Amino acid sequence: MGQLDGKVALVVGGTARDGFNAIGAAMAHFLADEGALVFPTSRNREKVEATVNALTQKRPYPKPVDLSKLTFDARNEAALEACCDYLEGEFGPIDILVNAQGILARYNAEDIPREVWEDILGVNLLSVARACQIVGKRMIGRGRGHIINVASETSLRAIPYVAAYGTSKGGVRALTAQLACEWARYGLCVNAIAPGLIPTDLNRAVLEREPERLRRFLQATPANRLGVYEDLRAATIFLATCTNYVNGITLPVDGGMSVVLFAAY
Repeated sequence: MGQLDGKVALVVGGTARDGFNAIGAAMAHFLADEGALVFPTSRNREKVEATVNALTQKRPYPKPVDLSKLTFDARNEAALEACCDYLEGEFGPIDILVNAQGILARYNAEDIPREVWEDILGVNLLSVARACQIVGKRMIGRGRGHIINVASETSLRAIPYVAAYGTSKGGVRALTAQLACEWARYGLCVNAIAPGLIPTDLNRAVLEREPERLRRFLQATPANRLGVYEDLRAATIFLATCTNYVNGITLPVDGGMSVVLFAAY
């Protein structure tokens, strides 16, 4: 039996084209491996279908899943409310919320257009805050629940050319602490994971285009390697099962990079 048998998990931004290769999708699989019934969302129906099909192989759903209820933009609050109503009506109370939605754009800080600021903050921060509120109210009413927000190495230290992204992830880190401060008394656990440099669809092109910059990153990382999705497994399960005495933390999973004074950019 797994540590999460009988639990229902909602993973916003938890899909990938092949059902696995993205941070949110990987976290969805880790939860399913421990017995949770996991529901990943995305605005891309093909990704939702691929990920649900992959998860079915690990933890079969007790009844057919309405993919349309999981297909929406993370900023669509009405769709998220409808998704929560559907899941709780058909499968049971949401025990675990993972916020893994995110977009990235690279600019010199002085050149970031207003619409890019609005898009990145809207997806990476505001939609996370609203998802926490929407699901958090339900959890508060039950006196239990785990929320895991995906922050970033950029929430802990500055990295050039991603000012909007870093600002949004810094906001996620602060939001996590604020919610824990208020909600721990109700039995909720609100924490965050800050992944280091793990190749994903968001950053893979940059890593391939700038091998020298990648070399310097690795040189500045005590583990001297890129991260892989599997590195996030233990942190994900820990934060999905901890007591409410573990609250408000942002857990770096970064090969030790966040504790090193010097980083070569």
